[in-house]
Amino acid sequence: MINFKANKILTPWRKGFLTSILGTTISILLTFGTSALIDSKVKADAQRQTAMIVIHDIDESAEKMEHIAEFEEEKNKAVQYILAHIEQIGSLPKDTLGLAMDMFTDYDGNRNLFDDSKENIFKSSKDIWSNLDNMTFIDNMEQFYMQRRYIENQIATNPIFKDPITHDEYWQMVLGSKQSDHSLDYAAILKAKLKDPKIIFYIDYSPYRVRVYRRLAQLWRDTSDRNKFIMNIDDEELEAYIKSNLRSGNPVSRRDLIGQWGRKARGSEDYYYEFLGNGTYNFKQIARYANPFYNGNILWTVKYSGQWHVEGDTLFMVCNPKTAEAQVDRSGITYRQDMSDSVENYIRRYFTEHNTTEDLRKHLEKSPRNDTFCVTINKAHDKLEVDVGGSEDEITTRYFKRIKDSDVFE
Repeated sequence: MINFKANKILTPWRKGFLTSILGTTISILLTFGTSALIDSKVKADAQRQTAMIVIHDIDESAEKMEHIAEFEEEKNKAVQYILAHIEQIGSLPKDTLGLAMDMFTDYDGNRNLFDDSKENIFKSSKDIWSNLDNMTFIDNMEQFYMQRRYIENQIATNPIFKDPITHDEYWQMVLGSKQSDHSLDYAAILKAKLKDPKIIFYIDYSPYRVRVYRRLAQLWRDTSDRNKFIMNIDDEELEAYIKSNLRSGNPVSRRDLIGQWGRKARGSEDYYYEFLGNGTYNFKQIARYANPFYNGNILWTVKYSGQWHVEGDTLFMVCNPKTAEAQVDRSGITYRQDMSDSVENYIRRYFTEHNTTEDLRKHLEKSPRNDTFCVTINKAHDKLEVDVGGSEDEITTRYFKRIKDSDVFE
């Protein structure tokens, strides 16, 4: 009788051979399985990152549209106030007159309201389409970008939205100004323009523009919420992702900030901060003013002090208006003898130190400089990255260098 059990006995060689095959098979399975899991996770991460980038674009656009609506309301209030006091227009506040002119004057000729870099990436990148396999999400984004292009086109071409006083017309008024400094008599201009049917038409449609801007802002916020829901992204995750990807450097500490920091820009304002260990700071800004009727620059320096402290990556600064001071340095300008009266009148009008200082203090008392900046520092601890701006849709990043062996506050 054949002993079947005997045939199942493995010799040491067979046992080693089968063990080797089994080990190789398991290794192959683990390798391909792990690789597939990794690829799947990488794709999922890429999908979420791509989604968060374009969702952030929606949120920023909605905020900008809301800001435009708020500014439109402010301008319309100024215009309505002037219309109600048109006979006393010559005695109305200059800032009110300037705000009214803002309503229907295209000062800079720039109609690029939105940053379209993310849209271009979304439309042209193959990675976007391979990473985003949710067609509802893609459809929502395409609809949003179509709406954004539409309102940009309306603002550029539609008489209801387009500034009646064009960029060219504004500069023709500046060039034709009889003032030696080419400033405009806003009171006289407004008194004439507020009778122009084209201007009146534009003013009458101001409430309509506000409604359109606010409806779009809400529509885009709804689109953002819908896309977050589709991709299972909550606000906290989006905020953390945007913050980590838009910021660089390390969180700044109180100890890091102590000392002097400066940002010197050619042809622009220079900014200096001095943070002291007792929790106070000094600020200094140097602005340069050129003019067609003299050579060189008048230097206008503004100084003030206040209190500061750091919480996390946020720097809080509270200005003391009583410390504000303005200084004028005209030593760097030269002019022809026949321009003497014009130059002196210009300086007396805008650069009288006592008046400027008093105006500055009153302004800071009325509108306190309680600044909140997001700050990070580089590894060498000699450069700061600072986010500054009046609103989230107008944040500007500036860089400051540590000042050594120098005292700009002497």
